Amino acid sequence: MKRFICILLISWSAIVFPSATGAQTPGQEPDSSRSLFETTSRQLEVGGRFSDVSGDPARFQRYQDIRDGALFTNVRYARQDPGELWLFRATADNVGWRDQRYSAGYERTGRFVVNGLWDQIPQFYSIDTRTPYTPPPSPLLLDDTTQRQIQNGQATLSAYVPLATQFDFVERRDVGNFNLLATPTPQLDVKASFTTTRHSGELPWGASFGFSNDVEVALPYDSRTNDVTLGTEWMNSRNMVRVAYNGSWFDNLDDTLVWDSPLRLDDSTSAPGRGRMALWPSNSAQTVSAGGYSKFARRTQVTGFISYGFSNNDEPLQPFTINAALPQLVLPRGSTQAEARVFSTNVGLVSRPQTDWSFSARVRRYDYNNEIPATPIPEFINYDTSVKTSSTGGPEPYAHSRTTFDADATWTGAQPFAITAGYTHNNGGYDFRIFEGTGENVLRLTADMLGSQWLTFRAQYELADRTGSGLNEDLLVEIGEQPDLRHYDIADRTRNRFNGLVDIVPNDLWTFSASLGIGEDTFDDSYFGLQESTFRVLSFAADFQKASGLGAGGSYTYERYNGLQRSRSANPGQETDPMRDWTADSTENVNYFSIHATPPRIGPNTEARLSYDFSYAEGSYLYTVVPGGPVPEPSQLPNVFNKLQQLHIDVRHRLAPRAALTFSYLYEPFRVFDFAFDPSVVDGIVQPSSLVLGYVYRPYTANSFVAGLKYFW
Repeated sequence: MKRFICILLISWSAIVFPSATGAQTPGQEPDSSRSLFETTSRQLEVGGRFSDVSGDPARFQRYQDIRDGALFTNVRYARQDPGELWLFRATADNVGWRDQRYSAGYERTGRFVVNGLWDQIPQFYSIDTRTPYTPPPSPLLLDDTTQRQIQNGQATLSAYVPLATQFDFVERRDVGNFNLLATPTPQLDVKASFTTTRHSGELPWGASFGFSNDVEVALPYDSRTNDVTLGTEWMNSRNMVRVAYNGSWFDNLDDTLVWDSPLRLDDSTSAPGRGRMALWPSNSAQTVSAGGYSKFARRTQVTGFISYGFSNNDEPLQPFTINAALPQLVLPRGSTQAEARVFSTNVGLVSRPQTDWSFSARVRRYDYNNEIPATPIPEFINYDTSVKTSSTGGPEPYAHSRTTFDADATWTGAQPFAITAGYTHNNGGYDFRIFEGTGENVLRLTADMLGSQWLTFRAQYELADRTGSGLNEDLLVEIGEQPDLRHYDIADRTRNRFNGLVDIVPNDLWTFSASLGIGEDTFDDSYFGLQESTFRVLSFAADFQKASGLGAGGSYTYERYNGLQRSRSANPGQETDPMRDWTADSTENVNYFSIHATPPRIGPNTEARLSYDFSYAEGSYLYTVVPGGPVPEPSQLPNVFNKLQQLHIDVRHRLAPRAALTFSYLYEPFRVFDFAFDPSVVDGIVQPSSLVLGYVYRPYTANSFVAGLKYFW
């Protein structure tokens, strides 16, 4: 039961169903030789769960619902026509819980496939949070009497402590997906899909009035995204053509946040009594595309793809300030009128004209054109306190383009070895960035060994050099930045990387593997900003498996990441003093170890599985200043770390041909320290010049037991 879960919105094709051929027909006795850990095509499980958590229960069940209670889960049902003309499948997991999931599908062989999915994904932040603000929706209000007392100097932020109520900080995504694939002829497929995602709950949100009045609130969030795809594909033995339409509509029902200031009730020219913030605007995007391939003589294939998309956002513009004591500046227009056009194309060629040689080449082009009309904003309201003159005269419509050319040549004349040499050129163009364009040349050399019965490996070395052009340092000066600052995503960069992987299979019992990754990025032309970054990754793994069911394995992975940045601490008039420079050197080390064991059956009816995972990550920051300079020696921050262990034991015991007892136990201790979110730092909702939620990183130790009865037929 892993706790680190990536939230992925996956298509139906990624859902693995049990094979319909393994389904028992009514009245047929199940195969007792099959492992009780195998998922059958007709099964269900009922049981109960009990968890004991000391520490932080929210982090223990971050993306899952692991509360105590009865379970009805692992439902699998498949039914197939005896003549294999049709197939129906359905699943249900964690019925009635916050992380429940259902799916169903029907297939008419050679005619059509229809399926659907409903998936709930919770995110549990904290039970430690407290706030004096009224519950959602916006506006989030504070007690007027307390606001006025603080405004008049009769109280401090501590007056909000007795007014704050505890709440569970939770949000959730509900994902529904429907897919249809029709095959009117053997050469023609028609596809359609619809996905709707609702995201609701509360998010931790910074709603600051400035450094001297920092506020953290529970942001009310309620949005829905609907995605539609329609397409058709025609194919024969040598050609394929596909056309498609994709549409996406995002609707944010809570598009504006309004919240009270904890320091004052009334608006004034020096401070507002309330803040207002625009959130994610409702918008839409449409894309039409076409693609295909053709096969030619000498084992040559040409592929192509082209798409055109347009995005729109026409939400009303928010006034410059909510502070009634300030002048209301005239908006440049009533609504955003934002539009963007996206054009992309991809053309590729793969050829093997001779037995020992193969070649491939590909050209990709991507253009993002920002067509928002000019938006003159000569003045704006700064922190809801004063009118300021804009240094840029309004927002700058960012846009970019990218062209990539790839070419590879592979020689296999020394079987089972293969040598590949490759070249890539990336060219980027940018509107309103410090560089107008970048050009990058990448050289690759790859060696493979495939086809051997006991050894395979791959090794690749990559050398890349990126250079910017059309540098405009005036854009940095215009916004008050150092002209020697460079943005790492487009700055001049030299990259060296090596990756290697080896798999050894000496016999039918053992498998060994090892991998190594080394990389370094250097930014020699960046005086300020990222100077260099490196990574090191090393892993080993071994697995043993016997036909009797006895098996065991383990793996170890070490990762190390480093980054060096340079900046300058300077007030007006000191910007050119290099003695005021300082650097930040960050390092992160990660150690991960995992073992698992699958003992043979204990008697004829009992099976067990055991696994143990250990991960430890530690990060450090080293700040340095110029020796003898005017910047005082920095106080170093303590290291941050997190350590997670998971011991998982599963036991299955067959009671009868159609029933088995199931038992699982999870022991999970988690330890964490972060200097920004440790309880020793955030020790209450009132901090110096801040009113926060009290959200912290806390350790926990969890013991979770699940016992149930599995029935299959």
